[in-house]
Amino acid sequence: MSDARIELTFRLWSTGAEARFEEYLDALTGLLPRHRGELTRRVEPVEADVAEPDAVLVMSFPDRVAIDGFLRDPARGDLEDLAGQAVARSMITDGRTRDEPSTPASIHVLHPERSADD
Repeated sequence: MSDARIELTFRLWSTGAEARFEEYLDALTGLLPRHRGELTRRVEPVEADVAEPDAVLVMSFPDRVAIDGFLRDPARGDLEDLAGQAVARSMITDGRTRDEPSTPASIHVLHPERSADD
């Protein structure tokens, strides 16, 4: 059995409210243990460029059930007000699994059902 985990990449652009942005990132990543998730990497931009995200978070999960639980966690919904103050734009890529660094990644298309309010 493989120990490979599925990675999601979150790209986040700040509204400019840096303290609120950091608070949101901390709260978001604080939910990971509830879903057996881990923050694998956090990348900051090297150059200030409006087109580039202000933070890139790579999160890993053991399976799609854990990802779904994280994406649908009501506590993420509780962060919406904070996200509205802190995040101007966000993008989540589909999941990727790589068994070995030299092998191509397997793609996991993740499209959680959206509610009528979305």
